[in-house]
Amino acid sequence: MQFRGNFNMSEDCLNLNVVRPTGNFTEPLPVLVWIFGGGLYTGSVADPQYNLSGIVKVSQDMGQPIVAVAMNYRLNMYGFMQTPQLLAEGSSNAGLLDQRMALRWIQENIGAFGGDPDRVTVWGESAGAQSIAYQLFSYDGRDDGLYRAAILESGGPTGAQVQNLAYYNSPLENLTRTVGCWNATNQLACLRELSQEKLFAAQPSQVWNPLIDGGFLTAYPSQLMPSGNFVKIPLLTGENTDEGINFRPVTPKPNTAKNLEHAFASWRSYSLSPPTIRRLLELYPDDPCNAPPHAVTNCSRFESTLDRGAQWRRGADIGGDLVMISGRRKMCELYAGELGASQPVYSYRFDQRLWNRNITDGVQHFDNVAFSFQNISGLLGASPAFDSHVRLARTIGEAYVRFVYDLDPNPRANASNSSALPRWPRYDLDRPVNMVLNASGNYLEDDTYRKEGIAFMNSPAVARELLA
Repeated sequence: MQFRGNFNMSEDCLNLNVVRPTGNFTEPLPVLVWIFGGGLYTGSVADPQYNLSGIVKVSQDMGQPIVAVAMNYRLNMYGFMQTPQLLAEGSSNAGLLDQRMALRWIQENIGAFGGDPDRVTVWGESAGAQSIAYQLFSYDGRDDGLYRAAILESGGPTGAQVQNLAYYNSPLENLTRTVGCWNATNQLACLRELSQEKLFAAQPSQVWNPLIDGGFLTAYPSQLMPSGNFVKIPLLTGENTDEGINFRPVTPKPNTAKNLEHAFASWRSYSLSPPTIRRLLELYPDDPCNAPPHAVTNCSRFESTLDRGAQWRRGADIGGDLVMISGRRKMCELYAGELGASQPVYSYRFDQRLWNRNITDGVQHFDNVAFSFQNISGLLGASPAFDSHVRLARTIGEAYVRFVYDLDPNPRANASNSSALPRWPRYDLDRPVNMVLNASGNYLEDDTYRKEGIAFMNSPAVARELLA
């Protein structure tokens, strides 16, 4: 349930799509479960971009068929409104509890569709990946056996602002006054009696996020990591090259370091302190030769063409790492390390610009999704000019299917179908490596770029300021 979209919306939204391959199978098939992103305030399995038929078809073609499931869950104030009454009744994280209920439904019912409940892999992008991270840290890391592996695209324990309850006092007052529930004896009951139309008419603008409720989330993930309180499973996780294009401060326009310092002080409602911001500016100097969009290496600031401010690329470098890239590296290091019981971890960097983007647009957040979903939305450009993009999509899909089957994206030793990827090594703390996914050629790189800056972001003190 959300505020806007190009499809029918209803409070009756807790449903799933199940896609299975044709034919009869002698054994239950592995299951891939999709959780969409959208900032926890928008999205739906009705979105054609999330049609799972493409990756199921790839699995059939490989001779390794899977069953795929996509779930809806409540969004924004329907899924994450925060009030003392909701906290007391245990509904503060309703959207995440919806996801967990869907995972339980899959355990109980997927056998009827030919799926194997013991071989479930959860897969999400952006807020969907962050949701999976919250599931991994939920209930103090209690493992209920709902899944055995996870694929995280551009998302992890950092991103959404997990504020305290007091943060929402003003938004709650604004909403209840607008809809006539402010003076109600029971504000929650009053809100629940309102129609969808009346709530929409209030034009609510607050983005509601999860809460440390003492039940589902007992603490911030960064506080649970040192004690190993998280579900330990194999991971396949990655980022897009220029995440910072989408996650950068814009107000005040970043012409100077002082502008950036002021912008980051309130950016995304994080709690970044002045000393932290100053240290970030030291670790990320004004170097437009090495900043998003990373394919532009001529040191241009594009001041006359884009009018984003002289230091917008510096802001994008910091912002992309804060919101997306640092969290990906943190999860790799955590799960591949001793606290994560040395789980198999495979890391990637998606580096293919969409066919209709300018070089200044970069490889943005969400651009990989059309590839992961096998061009089901037709976004990968016309044939034959962009056939290489379709081949890359196929390569990604095959790697995912292998991971669902074997917890390893590489072909089996005796496999008849080879991979367009070089051998994908497990993430090793002594020599961390990413698979770089690009239609011109896939290759391995050391995962050591911006090492000092990202390590600082991943420190416990900064993680707390990032509300992660």
